Amino acid sequence: MCGIWGIADRGSGLDRELLFAVAKRLMVLSETRGKDASGLAIMQEGKLVVLRKAKPAHDLLQDEDFKQYVNANILRSSSDPIYIIGHSRLVTNGSQYHPHNNQPVAKHDIALVHNGIVVNEEQLWASMLNAEKEYEVDSEVILEMLHNRLAAGDNAKAALDQSFRGIRGMASILCLVQQGHAMLAASNNGSLYQCQSKDGTLAVFASESLMLRRLAQAIPILKRYLDLSTIRQLTKAESVVLSDEYEGARDSIEITEDSEKKVVSPNLNLTNFTKYEIDFDKIHDIRRCTKCVLPETMPFIEFDEDGVCNYCRGYKKVEYKGKKELEDWNTKFHGGHKKAMVSFSGGRDSSYGLHYFVKEMGIKPIAYCYDWGMVTDIARRNQSRMCEQLGVEFILVSADITKKRENIRKNVEAWLKSPSLGMVPLFMAGDKHYFYYANKVQKDYGINDILLAANPFETTYFKTGYCGVVPDILKKEYQKLAVERLPIRDVFKMAAYYAGQFVKNKDYINSSLIDTVTAAVSFYIIPHNYFRLFDYIPWDEQLVNHTLINEYDWECAEDTKNTWRIGDGTAPFYNYIYCMVAGFTENDTLRSNQIREGMISREEALYLVYQDNQPRFEAMKWYFDAIHVSMADALDIVGNIPKLYAKDVV
Repeated sequence: MCGIWGIADRGSGLDRELLFAVAKRLMVLSETRGKDASGLAIMQEGKLVVLRKAKPAHDLLQDEDFKQYVNANILRSSSDPIYIIGHSRLVTNGSQYHPHNNQPVAKHDIALVHNGIVVNEEQLWASMLNAEKEYEVDSEVILEMLHNRLAAGDNAKAALDQSFRGIRGMASILCLVQQGHAMLAASNNGSLYQCQSKDGTLAVFASESLMLRRLAQAIPILKRYLDLSTIRQLTKAESVVLSDEYEGARDSIEITEDSEKKVVSPNLNLTNFTKYEIDFDKIHDIRRCTKCVLPETMPFIEFDEDGVCNYCRGYKKVEYKGKKELEDWNTKFHGGHKKAMVSFSGGRDSSYGLHYFVKEMGIKPIAYCYDWGMVTDIARRNQSRMCEQLGVEFILVSADITKKRENIRKNVEAWLKSPSLGMVPLFMAGDKHYFYYANKVQKDYGINDILLAANPFETTYFKTGYCGVVPDILKKEYQKLAVERLPIRDVFKMAAYYAGQFVKNKDYINSSLIDTVTAAVSFYIIPHNYFRLFDYIPWDEQLVNHTLINEYDWECAEDTKNTWRIGDGTAPFYNYIYCMVAGFTENDTLRSNQIREGMISREEALYLVYQDNQPRFEAMKWYFDAIHVSMADALDIVGNIPKLYAKDVV
């Protein structure tokens, strides 16, 4: 989630100019975990001052308020103890344009920065009879619990430990408390590291160990003060309290922040979706394969005299390496004292994979996610649940989400001017940098293996098929269900299709173009040398759902019974397009693969696709609000696209 950092200088002799350089570097290093807002708090001589703004850290560094704040609170000459905490925000609960939702959260003579999501926030508020919720951000409940415990007479460590016992969901915090002049630090999943001087008078905290090492590399003189051999991870059962002997008067908190910015939703008043419903009566009349459920509108589909499609005839069942080979791999992994990273989007299969790698295979990995702005709040909450319960450190790489969503908006609006099914995947191009950053994190952290739990039956074919690319499954040289990538010749064919569309529609040539090209390189060109769980054992949908829901209280979406794709904010809209225009979605291809594997019957698959293909209007509303496009205008255009299953359309 977010990036947090802190400095506790209790008489180290660190020059204030050097202290400021350390703070600036930590701000920049933490920005990889969130760019929606940033802020910091400083406590010294009984004074607690907070600055927070809806700006990424690199912009905050140039802010005039920030410069004045630094001059008044850091650069002034002083040898008194000073405590600084900082935050780079990835927005979850509460808009960054409401200043009180940004961090450090501050009230009751306490300032707090938090990385994670408290998933039992409502229950915690209900347990504090006299507490008053003032903000939208979930971090406030942690601060309120600390305040209550301190007010009841607990010392700082007891208050911190007791508060953390009640939290469900991932939580790493740094906190400044004027009572006792103390800095508090704790994490319930290991996403917080500490490094200190040999005499303990200087301590630095950061969300990742790499940040501390890069800090020392960027400021070599700092090695005179910090002992890098002391870098350590705060464990789930551990808390740290650092304080000094200050006994003077305490000033009230001084806060500098943005004036509130009002963001008007273009879809605020859209509540009736009746006119945008899909006519499933007509879709029921589409001819489908008699063995699977693929319809006649599937690209390149052909039926034999028995009505069986060429996708079924070309299909070869998945051959698993087996549990024994998986156990052998696991034995070698542990014997080699290797380090692993689990790809963890917060979706169904990656969540199950994290469970399996930790609980069934005994691996102690880190979890990794690339957030490009379309990871849903449900996915983030499920990430928080699982990392907390499994005690897994979570490394998140955040894109510049504002820019990413602006790129999506430009491409969606370009597409709406000249709709083409082949160009729909352009909406999702921004997420493909996942592979680049996965490889980068692997290198940065010295990871031996990247572990994936990708469902092998999610291959869709039609997304590239509508670009004129014949799927591998229909080719003579086809061997088995494709796992991931197109052959290079098909990549060039698809690129030619895109180039032709760009020539026809100049609106596609916009600021997203570089992002799209580098995303294609990330997906199609760079190495993907990953360990895949479901190459060894079968994917079992019922087992996956049962495990997640019953063991982790995994959250499902309210607008669908399907657990697939609920972590992807783009899926409701693109599946709506495919269903409205072609009469099917990726649900049909998944269920068809399950039929071919003998997992479900055709009757069950038909029932599921009609259930799962129902429009998810509320989820689409979130999507259109995020990219700031009128949902009504977009759905009106989609509804007017000629249907591939209409009788008068050839």
